[in-house]
Amino acid sequence: MAEEIRVPKLGMSATEVVLAEWMFGEGEVVNKGDVIYTAETDKTTVEIEAQASGVIHPTGEEGATYKVGDLIGTIA
Repeated sequence: MAEEIRVPKLGMSATEVVLAEWMFGEGEVVNKGDVIYTAETDKTTVEIEAQASGVIHPTGEEGATYKVGDLIGTIA
């Protein structure tokens, strides 16, 4: 079953983040703990790690704004 990549809650007040950059492209292999993307809030930039190992399928677009909990990809 695919592991969903969702936008995490970053900080107390952030409800939206900008997906700044994917570190891996479609079909690449990632390992649990690898930094897979960076997210920006109005106060900080955070590196987000993979919660599972497998093949990544990003669907979120770099530069786009997403709400906390939005689905932006999968790892299968």
